[in-house]
Amino acid sequence: MEERERILKLLEDGKITADGATKLLNALGETYRWGPRHVPGPDLGERIARKVELSLKGLPDMIESSIWFAGSGEEKELEFNPKDRLVIKAVSGDVTIKGDDERKIRIKLRNGHKVAETENELLLKTMSGDIDIEVPKSQKVELKAAAGDVSASNLASELSIRCGGGDLKLKNISGRLTAAAGGGDVEGKDISAELDIRVGGGDIDLDLSACRGVGRIELGGGDINLTIPEKANVELTIHRPKYGDISSDFDLEPSDEEDELKAVLGKPEAKLYVKTKHGDITIRKRSVRSDSERKRSKK
Repeated sequence: MEERERILKLLEDGKITADGATKLLNALGETYRWGPRHVPGPDLGERIARKVELSLKGLPDMIESSIWFAGSGEEKELEFNPKDRLVIKAVSGDVTIKGDDERKIRIKLRNGHKVAETENELLLKTMSGDIDIEVPKSQKVELKAAAGDVSASNLASELSIRCGGGDLKLKNISGRLTAAAGGGDVEGKDISAELDIRVGGGDIDLDLSACRGVGRIELGGGDINLTIPEKANVELTIHRPKYGDISSDFDLEPSDEEDELKAVLGKPEAKLYVKTKHGDITIRKRSVRSDSERKRSKK
C-alpha cells in the first residue's frame, strides 16, 4: 500500500497527471497481484482486462476537465433525496457504499468534485480521495473507478461496478450484481444476488446465501472459492481450468461440453457458470446448521 499512497500523493500535489497516476496504479496492481501461476491467459484474462480498460478510457481526462482540482481540504458532507439511479465516476481513492433504512443519499468526501442532478439520476464525479456513501437499501448504484478499493454492503437492488484495479469487498448484497475489474481480489459474504462477475486477474472468494437467475463468474487468472448452501436449488456448471484443479463438496458429473462439469442441486431455480483459466476452483457446501447459526449472530 505504501507505493499506492505515494502515487496518490504525487497526484494530489499535481506532480503527475490523473492519466499517469491511473497507469501507475494499474501497473502496481499487476505486479503485486499476479504471481507466475496467476498470469491471465491471452484469450480470457487479457480480454476481460481490455474490455474494462476500454470502458474506462478517457475517464481521468473527462473528470479532470470538468472539476476544479483541489489537493486537499476539509471533509465535505453532501445530502440528496433518493433518485432512480446513483452514478459515481472516480479516478483514484477508495469507495465505500452502504445501504441503510434512511430515505437519503449521504456522501462524505474531500477534494474536487462535481455533482449533476436530474429528476431521475444523481451523478458524482471525483478526481481523488476516499468517498463514503450511504444510500437506501433499494437504491440502484453504478460505479466507474479507474483505481482504488471498493466496498459495498446492505444493498438490495442493482449494483454495477467497473474498475481498472483494486480489491472489491461485498457483504449482504441481493438483487443484481454486475462487476468487472482489470485486476484485484473479490471477497463477498452473504451474497444472494444474480451475479455477473468478470475479473482479469486476482482471487475470488464468495459465500453465497442463495443463487438467483442466470449467474456467471469468469476469472482470467487466480483461484475461485465458492461456498454454496447445501439446500440450494441451482444448476452449477464449472469450466475445467487449463492450469489448475477442481475440488467440490458436491458431486460433479461430466457435461455435454468436453471441458465442463455439472452439478444439479435440489430443484434448480437458478444457474451458475464458473470459469478460471489459470487457477484452482473450490466449491464448499455450507450446512443448514451453519445458516441457522449465522442468522442468530445477526440478531
